[in-house]
Amino acid sequence: MYSLGIFLVLLCHNLVPAASSVGDRSNMYQNCLKFCIKGNCTNDGYRFSPKSSIQQDFWCKLIGWTCSDECRYICMWNTVEKFQAQHGYVPKFHGKWPFTRMLGMQEPASAIASMLNLATNAYMYGRIRSEFTVRKVPIVLFWHGFALVCMNAWMWSTIFHTRDTDFTEFMDYACALSMVMGLFIAVIVRLFHNRRKFAALLLVSPLLFFVTHAQRLYSGRIDYDHNMKVNILFGVVGSIIWLCWSFFHYLAGRRYMWRMIAFTLLSGAALSLEVLDFPPNYNFDAHALWHLATVPLPLLFYQFVIDDLRWMQGLDELDLKMA
Repeated sequence: MYSLGIFLVLLCHNLVPAASSVGDRSNMYQNCLKFCIKGNCTNDGYRFSPKSSIQQDFWCKLIGWTCSDECRYICMWNTVEKFQAQHGYVPKFHGKWPFTRMLGMQEPASAIASMLNLATNAYMYGRIRSEFTVRKVPIVLFWHGFALVCMNAWMWSTIFHTRDTDFTEFMDYACALSMVMGLFIAVIVRLFHNRRKFAALLLVSPLLFFVTHAQRLYSGRIDYDHNMKVNILFGVVGSIIWLCWSFFHYLAGRRYMWRMIAFTLLSGAALSLEVLDFPPNYNFDAHALWHLATVPLPLLFYQFVIDDLRWMQGLDELDLKMA
């Protein structure tokens, strides 16, 4: 999730306002929800009343599904059945397709795909840690931080798809934004790694902007159009610089640069999966398929990082021999 396609899909798809949709606006859903909560929940909507007939499994209890959450889930599927029978299509609820829970996970396919992305990032990060030291290649310290940012984002993507709450939504948004800006920061660091003060000066404004924007997200006053524009801006600029820099050095003889070029282009191609917005089939919708398609991409990206670190380490060793 480091290129324009990956970042924009992750953010723009997840940053859909929790506005009402056809399903949750319907009278059948609203009436069902009102009746279910009144008959099964305490006044606060969190706990089950003694007379409740809802049976909650172990995983839903563990993850923290409340009584009102259970009513929304039950009424959602009741409404889906009626919509299919009366209108012949599956409606959305709060901007999302209906998914069948699995082990308490709200969107199991996307959650599992996010776990796989986390695992792929962790595996490649382990390779970087085992091969390079900060003493030999100082810039490797930055790649440690970059990988940790990406793994943190995939962790929160997993949590968010498992259980959608206000807090997990904020963390998913903020951490996805950290990856968008991470790619932009990465190319600045790579271009000016020998001019650290200049690179630091260039990065002051983006970092301050990230903190300010994250505060706005946390406040709940989210301007979704503005947030999308922010991610498009940093995603496009970062990707263009990476492509131009990689292509220039590829032509200059550093053939491993093809990995970064291919990674960026393939990430953009994966965007086509997200464009196809269709109801889930066996819990896989377009977004889940997109998450699944991104699983192998970190292998390509981090292999580029490893090859680049080897090249830089070779230059440093050559300089020591000539000194």
